[in-house]
Formats: sequence, C-alpha cells, structure tokens
Amino acid sequence: MTTKIRRIDAELRRRIAGMAAHERLPREVDLAHALDVSRSTLRQALGTLQRSGLIYTVPGSGTFVSDRRVTKGSSLSGFSEDMRARGMEPGSRLLSAAPVVVTGSVATELGVADGELAYSIDRLRLADREPMCVESVLLPATPFPGLLTHDLTGGLYDLLRTEYAVEVATAQQSVSAVTADPEQSALLGVAEGDPLLAVHRIGLDDRGHIVERAVSHYRADRYSFMLIATRDGVS
Repeated sequence: MTTKIRRIDAELRRRIAGMAAHERLPREVDLAHALDVSRSTLRQALGTLQRSGLIYTVPGSGTFVSDRRVTKGSSLSGFSEDMRARGMEPGSRLLSAAPVVVTGSVATELGVADGELAYSIDRLRLADREPMCVESVLLPATPFPGLLTHDLTGGLYDLLRTEYAVEVATAQQSVSAVTADPEQSALLGVAEGDPLLAVHRIGLDDRGHIVERAVSHYRADRYSFMLIATRDGVS
C-alpha cells in the first residue's frame, strides 16, 4: 500500500467511523474532489475498505457504511466466545501484564484484603483484526499461580478453565457511556471524545468466589448491548 493510499484509507476510516450504519457515502466524484485524489486512487482505497467489510456497494445506488456493530445479549460469555459466535476471528494485543498490590475499593471489589497481590492484565481486543475494546482485568493471584507465564493473547476464560479448572459462572455487570481519552483514542482508532461503552464486570465462580474484576471500553460504533426485561408477576 502506497503512502497516498494509506493516507486516503485512514481518512476514509475516520469519516466512516462518524457515519451511521447503511448511510450512503458521497458520490465518487465528490469524494475524490474532497480528498484531492484521482478517482482511480479513491477506488483502490474504497476497494480495500469493502474487502474489510466496512462498506458495501449497491449497483446503481452507491456505496454505503456497513453495520459492523456486535450485539451482546444477557448470556455470560467471554469476548473470544462472543466474536466466534458471530463468525468473527477474535484476537488480542497484550498491552501490559504484571503483579500489583491492590487496596481500597479495588481490593474490596476483588474480594481480597488490602495489600494482597493481584495480576493486572491490559489488552487491546480485536475482531477480524480490527480494534473493538480496551480491556483491563484484575485477578486475585493466590488461585492462579504462574498465570502471567501463560499466553495471554487468547481467551482468558478458556485459560482459566483449562489450566486452573475455574469457570466464571455468574457476573455482576454495569454499562455506562463515556468518551474516549487520548490513549483509548489511539488504541481504538477513534477520535478523542468519541463515545465508548464502559463495561464494569465482577466475575464469580460456581462457589461464589470472585475470580475477576474487569473494566472494558468498547467502541460504541461497533458494539451494543441487548437486555431482556420481564415484568414481575406477568406470565
């Protein structure tokens, strides 16, 4: 990919990120003029985005933004399981992994005493090699000796299950709307101040022991949550 194509690709991705699903892109001639490139160069860049699934073309109608959002239901599953269930290839880039001492409210949330050791794992989670969320996980160190020596780029729930015979059975989870800070912006490929979904989760095993405390920041243009509510006493 040439420098010019990379520049156009980055600019088109930035514009698409701010558009709604199924919104039509400007006409090719207008887009080429706005980006100050030839139509042949623009077509190369658009072809790359179409192969990536970010846009689609309807003959005679134009080029449109694909709906790339992943909808998360109320069932408990890990990121990798979610992506595979939707036909997407999960991936991770390990940002940091280290033992830390936890205190205060963080220790309380993790179910350990002040000053106890935990493992801190920060990862950029990918779907089909595209950034989806920044995930920060804390796990109590005692139940998981040697955790940081394992490959941490795969599914963490899979690792806990196969290496430690621990299954995350239930979770307390909350979702809130936030905006991207400079670091999140750079990692997720969004503009600073763009909307993100912040998911705070406390995971417990089948005996009610706290296994993890996770805070994940998802791209709001690529991820949504669906909750099913029922009225008490109504069948």
